Amino acid sequence: MNEITLEAEDISPHQDLTTLEAARLLGVSKLHVIDLLEAGEIDYHMVGTDLMFSAAEIESYKSDREHRDAEALVSA
Repeated sequence: MNEITLEAEDISPHQDLTTLEAARLLGVSKLHVIDLLEAGEIDYHMVGTDLMFSAAEIESYKSDREHRDAEALVSA
């Protein structure tokens, strides 16, 4: 599996990410990232008219999601 992480992408945890960058880190579409923010799953802020995401927040969400997915597989 070709997993993308902050280290692999040379992204600082304090860096802001665009919707596309967040989607690439999570391995999902830009539309899914929008669905996640609308559901309150991830935080965002606006820079002008652009949605921006904290790299640390996205990495934390990804880690939590992977942990939940692993637990679901074990309990199934």
